[in-house]
Order: sequence, then structure tokens, then C-alpha cells
Amino acid sequence: MQCTLIRALLALCVSVQVAFFVLSWSGSLPADGVVQISAKGMSTAQMRTLDLPQRAAAIALGLPALLALCYGMARLARLLANVGRGATFDRATIGHLRAFAGATLLSTLLSIAEPPLRAVVLRFGFGAPAPTFSVGVSSEELLLVLVCALFFLITNLMHEGRRLAEENEGFV
Repeated sequence: MQCTLIRALLALCVSVQVAFFVLSWSGSLPADGVVQISAKGMSTAQMRTLDLPQRAAAIALGLPALLALCYGMARLARLLANVGRGATFDRATIGHLRAFAGATLLSTLLSIAEPPLRAVVLRFGFGAPAPTFSVGVSSEELLLVLVCALFFLITNLMHEGRRLAEENEGFV
């Protein structure tokens, strides 16, 4: 039951992330509206000044981070399904946790690199007045990198525990 609830919340989280990505680049929200959703490092007003090729390039630069996050969340959903079936220390479950940690780490690193890369591409590739070139790393992103490293350690511990359990079965 708990895994089902977490999987439902996971699906909601992915849906919200995709919706924010689409809304931040679509320009479909009113310019003077109460709610403004913009891509990291770029205001809504700056995004609206981009023509279609510039916006497409910016979307293409932001898409890998979103896709990596979606892949990681899909692997987490599969991990939760395995845990729900009682296969907590199964090789596949350990692999799902490792893939989730790797994809989440990749998504985080890509999201850190995307705003300065976007500024470079817009400025030098299109000659557009792009936002200033700056690299920003928040404490949340650093914490997420640390948590991903911790997940890698946990997967190694799970794998070693599984190996020892299999070795002990041979002695019995």
C-alpha cells in the first residue's frame, strides 16, 4: 500500500516537472498574470523575446535534464514495484536504485550546466542578447548530489549484503 502511494506521488511529481517545463517555454501564461513560470536563469520577459529557432535551441538544451529525471523516476517506480512484491534485495532492485541515483545525479548536473550553456549558445550561436553568463549552484542541488552519492553507497552495501547472503546459503 505504501509503495502504491509513493508511486502515485512519483507520477504526480513527474507530471508537474513536465508541466513546468512546457509552461516555462511555451509562453502560454499571460505576461501580466499572477503566476509566472520561467526557465532557470531566464525571466519570462527574456524568454518571450526569443524567436522560434532560439527558443527551440533553448528547449533542446533543457530537455536532457528533464529526460534524465523522467528516466530516473521511472526506475524508482520499478524499484518500488519490486519492493512491493517483497524483492527488496533482488539484483534488479539494486540495479533500479543505482540507475535512479545515476539518472538523478545526471539530471542535477545537467540542470546546473544548462543556464550558462544556454547563454553561450544564444549569444554566440544566434547573436541574441542573452542573459549574463553565470554558473549558479544552490544548496539544494549540492544536497541532491550528496544524496545521490549516498544512494550509490547504499547500493554497494545492498549488493555486498546480497553476496554475503548467497555465500552463507552455500554453507548451510
